[in-house]
Parts: sequence; C-alpha cells; structure tokens
Amino acid sequence: RQTGLTLIELMVVIAVLAILTAIGYPMYTDQVQKTRRTDARNALRMIALAQERFYTVNGVYADDLGALNLPEAIQAGDSVEGHYDISISLPANNLAFTITATPASDSGQSKDEDCKELSLDQTGLQHANGVDVDHCW
Repeated sequence: RQTGLTLIELMVVIAVLAILTAIGYPMYTDQVQKTRRTDARNALRMIALAQERFYTVNGVYADDLGALNLPEAIQAGDSVEGHYDISISLPANNLAFTITATPASDSGQSKDEDCKELSLDQTGLQHANGVDVDHCW
C-alpha cells in the first residue's frame, strides 16, 4: 500500500492557503498604514509644541521649520520616519499656524485612502482629509 498526497488534496491545501492570504494581506497592509500614521501625528505634535515655545519667546509663530529646535528630518520638511511630508502655513501676522502632513509620494502611505492629509492648528484642533478625524487621529 502506498501513502502520500493526491493531486486533489494538494489543490485543496493550495486553495485554503490562497483564501487565507487573500484575507490576511489586506488586513496586514491596513494595520501597517494605521501604524505609520503615528509618524505624522508625532511630527505634528512635536512641531506644535516647538511653535508654542517659539511663540513664548518671540510673540509670533515661526514661519520656517528650520527656526524651531527640531530633528533634522522635520526641519527639512519630512516626518521622522520619512512617511510624510510636513508643511506649515501662517497668516500674514504670524499669530496662528496650521501644520499639515501629507503622505510622501515614495512611501507606502501614499496608498492610504482613509487619511490622505492630517493637520493641526495652534488651538490643537485636529483635521483629517479622509474618512473621519477620530479614525485618523
């Protein structure tokens, strides 16, 4: 008597693996994107705190990230891990600011359809250009 796998049994195993992969991979990529959003949130909060320190000393907010005491990546307009591009906008009087994080084009975050843009203003109000502010933040 011979033992072994038949072709049908092998095909069933391959089909089960394909189904598990089809379910698991999208869930994995969603979790990776959600985790990378932390990179943007941390950068935005770090810049907001540095802006408040700058405002305390100078009476206005800084219009250049280089004027703030921040990590080099952020001063260059990137998040610390490089998944987001950071920009800052101020009105003419420099008494308010809005910091925006958009996914870097060369990062996997550029495929994040849920939260395309995160921003934070001087009042601490969080904005998200996507599904839901609470979902993104």
